[in-house]
Amino acid sequence: MTISTASAATQNSENRIVINPARTIGTVDPNVFGSFLENLHRCIYGGVYDPDSPVADERGFRKDVMEGAKTMGVTNVRFPGGCWAPYYHFYDGIGPKENRPKTLWRSYYGEPQNDFGTDEFVEWCREIGAEPYICVNMGTGTVEEARNWVEYCNAPVGSQWADKRAANGHPEPFNVKYWSLGNEIEGKWELGYCDNGHDYVKKAREFAMAMKAADPNIILVANGAHFPIIDGYYSAPGGRYPEPADNWNRTVLDEMFGYIDYISMHDYIGNDYKDRIRDKLADMTQEEIHYYLAEGMGFLEDAYQIVRQDIKLVQHKHSNLKPIGIALDEYNPWYQEDNVTFSPYNLSDALLVGQYFNIFLRNADVATLCNMAQLVNTLPALVVEPGTDRYYRQPISFIPEMFLPNRDATAVDTWTKSTRRKGWYYPDIPLIDASATLDDNSRTLTVNIVNNDAANEQSVAIEALGLELGDYTARTLTGDLADRNDFDHPNAIEPTTTNGTLQQDGTVTLSPASVTVLRFALHG
Repeated sequence: MTISTASAATQNSENRIVINPARTIGTVDPNVFGSFLENLHRCIYGGVYDPDSPVADERGFRKDVMEGAKTMGVTNVRFPGGCWAPYYHFYDGIGPKENRPKTLWRSYYGEPQNDFGTDEFVEWCREIGAEPYICVNMGTGTVEEARNWVEYCNAPVGSQWADKRAANGHPEPFNVKYWSLGNEIEGKWELGYCDNGHDYVKKAREFAMAMKAADPNIILVANGAHFPIIDGYYSAPGGRYPEPADNWNRTVLDEMFGYIDYISMHDYIGNDYKDRIRDKLADMTQEEIHYYLAEGMGFLEDAYQIVRQDIKLVQHKHSNLKPIGIALDEYNPWYQEDNVTFSPYNLSDALLVGQYFNIFLRNADVATLCNMAQLVNTLPALVVEPGTDRYYRQPISFIPEMFLPNRDATAVDTWTKSTRRKGWYYPDIPLIDASATLDDNSRTLTVNIVNNDAANEQSVAIEALGLELGDYTARTLTGDLADRNDFDHPNAIEPTTTNGTLQQDGTVTLSPASVTVLRFALHG
């Protein structure tokens, strides 16, 4: 990446980013740097928990995975699912490991295991500096079980389940803040399925009441519509989703308003809604796949706007401006045929994750909890070989790390003028995608830019109204779209860092197919 000079040319530049620090969006919540653990294809067993590995500590936790999670800046971790949650009973995973039952869940969850339960999960989260985020079982589980799980985690000694925790070696409460009321319950594939929001509320309210009775300070995430703008493919007779009998999100927000702090949605680019691409892959080039999915990220931006308005409508109905956030507690590219068990992510996928983070920042007032699925070995940021010390990072893992300078800063308005290409759904698509944050404490402006042009450099003029930009540090991830890492080439693709001084014209030349995070010192 290079920064060139000119001055009056900025307003006439073909590509231009105008940043208005007076128009603030919200503080970038640390919880957008979340991750996800589920007992699926050696994510947990043989992934984070791998006692046979030479790089495991005395608890069986792989040290390379913990260091990778810390480097990525993981702030919260969702567990135990996902679609594992409605099969999982927390009491099977507590107490002496030799006494825990070897529970066989759905066949694709692998060998029966219970060695990594609540105690190990919370301890692992604390080790990497992350908040545990637990999804309760609303499939085969009961209200009583969910309530007891909260007591086990958060109550002081002197009650049945708190005393069990103490007997298991943890006399002090875990103080788990974040709890989800089920997983994807609006989907026909899920145990506990409800075909409308009212039926979900009947169950979820009872869970919420009991869990809040055990600890009134917990933060609850309601199960929102899987993706709030589902098309006819899913709602057709026999499809994965029902014809909606109501507006699921509005119903849940309205009838659960007094209990919840978030409403969830999930987005796997390439797998859901109009961006579903699996049946087209064989006839598409890598470049065509990239442009198709980069455009599909617009659906997520639309979804945030739709749910934002649902929240506002319900706030007005209740005459209460209590904030409710949107929890995108599962997201990632997911479109390759075999990626239920593993996905070999490339640079193109990393650019998609860069767009995810730009969307989080542009919606920072409501995008306040996000979980990349998953951390290890399944749709993974990190890849390990069980029982060995072999490890590498996939390109998607670098994006949260690169965006860390935005954490706790104030997201500010960005207006982007960009060269465009014809879309397959939207009329035309900008090749430049950007966001920005201002940190008054460190006197820095961070500008995050994705150049989705796979073949060409793009020159972009940056203008920050009322600010004098000084020296910069730039972190850039670039290469060919198909570039990826593997065990034999663990560093084939990784970010580079450059430093310099922004000269008079403020034009930035972006490499083709790149994510660049520019951090400017502010003068004056």
